[in-house]
Amino acid sequence: MLNGFSRWQSLIAVLCLTGVLIAVIGLISASYPLVTIGFAIAVATLPILTLLGNRQSSRQFQRLNKKLSSGTRLKRKDTPQRQARHDALPTPGVAFEYAHRIQKRHAHYETFALMNKSVAIRDAFALASTDFRFKERDLNDFVAVQRLGMLPALKKTDVSHWNKQAFLALARIKANQRALETDLEHATRMFSFAEAMFGKSSLKQNDQLIYLEALGELGNYEKQLAHARRFGIDVKMPTQFALLQLNSIQATLSAAADEWVETLNRLYGGQSFSQIEISHDANLKPLDRLRGKANVAEAGPKVTVIVPSFQGGPLLMTALRSLINQTWENLEIIVVDDGSGPEYETYLSQAIALSSKIQIIRQPENLGAYAARNAGVEAATGSYVTVHDDDDWSHPEKISLQVRHLLNNPQVPGNLSTHTRATDDLRFLRINNNPILAQANYSSLMVHRSVFTQIGLWDPVNRGADSEFRARIKRFYGKPVQTLGTVPLSFTRTRDGSLTAGELSRGFLDPARVLYSKAYQQWHEAVGDEVTLLKPSSPRKYPVPSTMEIGKRNAELGKFDVVFMTDFRFPGGTSSLTLQEIQAAAEAGYRVGYIQMNSPLNASNTPISPKLFELQLHGYVEQVGLQDVARIELLVVRHPSVATYMDGQETNLEVKQTLLIVNNPPVLRDGQGMVFDLSLSVENLDKVFSLQSYVIAESRVTQRLCRGLVAESRLLDRTWPGLVGSYTSSLPSFAEKPTVGRHSRDHSLKWPSSIQEFNWAYTSSEFHTKFLGGADALVKKLGSDALAEKTVYSFGEIPVEEFLSSVDFWVYFHDSTLTESFGMSIAEAMAAGKVVILPHYLEANFGEGAIYAEPSEVESLVREFWTSPDAYKKQASKAQRYASENFSVSALLRRLEVLRRELLATNQQ
Repeated sequence: MLNGFSRWQSLIAVLCLTGVLIAVIGLISASYPLVTIGFAIAVATLPILTLLGNRQSSRQFQRLNKKLSSGTRLKRKDTPQRQARHDALPTPGVAFEYAHRIQKRHAHYETFALMNKSVAIRDAFALASTDFRFKERDLNDFVAVQRLGMLPALKKTDVSHWNKQAFLALARIKANQRALETDLEHATRMFSFAEAMFGKSSLKQNDQLIYLEALGELGNYEKQLAHARRFGIDVKMPTQFALLQLNSIQATLSAAADEWVETLNRLYGGQSFSQIEISHDANLKPLDRLRGKANVAEAGPKVTVIVPSFQGGPLLMTALRSLINQTWENLEIIVVDDGSGPEYETYLSQAIALSSKIQIIRQPENLGAYAARNAGVEAATGSYVTVHDDDDWSHPEKISLQVRHLLNNPQVPGNLSTHTRATDDLRFLRINNNPILAQANYSSLMVHRSVFTQIGLWDPVNRGADSEFRARIKRFYGKPVQTLGTVPLSFTRTRDGSLTAGELSRGFLDPARVLYSKAYQQWHEAVGDEVTLLKPSSPRKYPVPSTMEIGKRNAELGKFDVVFMTDFRFPGGTSSLTLQEIQAAAEAGYRVGYIQMNSPLNASNTPISPKLFELQLHGYVEQVGLQDVARIELLVVRHPSVATYMDGQETNLEVKQTLLIVNNPPVLRDGQGMVFDLSLSVENLDKVFSLQSYVIAESRVTQRLCRGLVAESRLLDRTWPGLVGSYTSSLPSFAEKPTVGRHSRDHSLKWPSSIQEFNWAYTSSEFHTKFLGGADALVKKLGSDALAEKTVYSFGEIPVEEFLSSVDFWVYFHDSTLTESFGMSIAEAMAAGKVVILPHYLEANFGEGAIYAEPSEVESLVREFWTSPDAYKKQASKAQRYASENFSVSALLRRLEVLRRELLATNQQ
């Protein structure tokens, strides 16, 4: 009766009822004093009870009003059963799947988003940030509404359970990508929200710098500098702060303003560098008007400065003037004209007229900056050699700083000075994922000339060789190239059409450069202690992307019969199968290419398969990039995860047909494990390559799982199974006890669910048992007793072919929650002529090539076939025949030809 009353309300109510009861008793007994006392108690307590009730109602109304004003959705009081059922509902879909993963590895997925230019993955970041409440658009609105002050009751505790690392990663992605018109605005709001709700300490240095950069890009310079001071950037990073100040002055006044020059000179003066000035020549851009004011002349060993130039034109004069004004007097400046053409002779003549220190080397054709540098080294007479871009400006003391450092530290193999990138109007910016504006200048490398004798010249690719040369120095000398100081002594001109335009951006690096880096790193490691082998040779010891070869930049690559696109960092089947198919197609006479496309499942530091580079080095396959110009008859995409977040990609490739191979189940039990979205993958491939893409499953099992997740009109009724080679096989003598075996990856799901099922399948007095691939996961799952009287080989301990020759029956049963898409080890056992025993559901994949049973039936099946050699031989023959017809090289080539014809006919309709 008193349910919902507070403790005080209950006491007063009881007292009131007691008074009424006393009065009733008094009336019955005709005791008028009792009647008086009873009514007095009741009358006295009733107003108090009314006041307490009104107070409680008021408090409840206030709480309700707060909930409504804060935008918090009121929750129905579910019964425990209903609430548990709601919480247990699965959330299938790639956004939810990757949200879970982002919460654990946000840095990896941030790198992936930037490298792949994906906007679609932002939903996963938003879900990961907000405890699965908001996708990106909803989160944008929520943060904007909070910023407008329309959520006055929102407290820090309301979002304390959010994942602030994922939230800030999303803010950085927006600020770096700038893919949408509102990205910078959303990023600044998110940084502001994070500071307000998660605390100032939640913004680490990178967050602060990117936040400040975004404010500047939006023109909020006053706010930018105020925040920079509040973050302590003026104290911790004075160079960064000064460059932000310079950008603010440049935007509001100009770089020619006295205030701009004074601010830059304060920066130089603080590090004891000489002052600069800007000339009054209004015909030149501010960057070309910079002049040094140093009057000091320093003597010392000769330094050769190599300046490669391709159609440098008047900008070459800016670089050369800054070099002849260096305080280091003993300079030899070699300009290597890289086939600019006769119309640029005027500028070369002007260059010679500038100073007797300048000489010109003319190359008859354009071979690239590194070939030009190498020509300069061959002509160099200086004790030290450095390089300089043909359109950059350098401070008068740049050369002096570097050469004195090498003179004072003879054990150091080389050094770099610091630079900042600048527009013609002297606005400072960055083009990589490092938000610090002053960075190491890779085009300022200075070394002793003997370094070239010991380790050779630059790799003459047309871009990216700076990193290989520095890595070679470190590998040979055991010491890295040092970067000197934090003050920029060069302003590197950044403009459309420059060397790095389009190939580098905030978090994006041209995949060709990445592949080049991965290839030379593997070569450096393979050299081991024989560092003298690092010296470049012809031909190279590592492959180079097609368009990075001399003369191939932006070249037409011609027609490819088939190109395979996947992430060659995948361990196991995805990469190895693709590489086998590449080799088989190449050996059959096809011109074969490959496209490296990142999957979010693989970390950026995961190595590329060495086999890929081996095939490329020996001419089986050529690298193709999305930005290359080529014609492709058939594009085969393996593993849909590489296409799920291709939404930001564009291409110059002309592709006739695209086929997406699904070689993993698209969804696991309970709706989990959706690491790719088939419909989204097809949509992306259609958009990027301007055609209709088709899906083909690796097996019938996977094909069934694809239905409903992609349009039936796009799902081919064929399958694309794995490729296995031929195996030598011999029939057993049937005189001894048979051997049951299996080879597979040692993973918990690869083993049966219970010890009973395991023993049914693999433990018997009637046969021996062998495993290849390790059994640590088995022991952890089912206990060490499972291995009693069994032989276990670790992964790679013996070759697969040798292992298969030692077993008679190949038996595979796994955890009940696992669904195998195909099973390469199964196909290998069949090709080796073994009697293969599998779960019933795999009959859709392997037909008459295997026997299908329950684990409890294995022992009787082994006995049945072992005591009937004819039946054994017949089944072994069926297995080999099925493998040959479906999984062999000839089967692959037939499939390629049939699919090329069918898809071409479909696309022409």
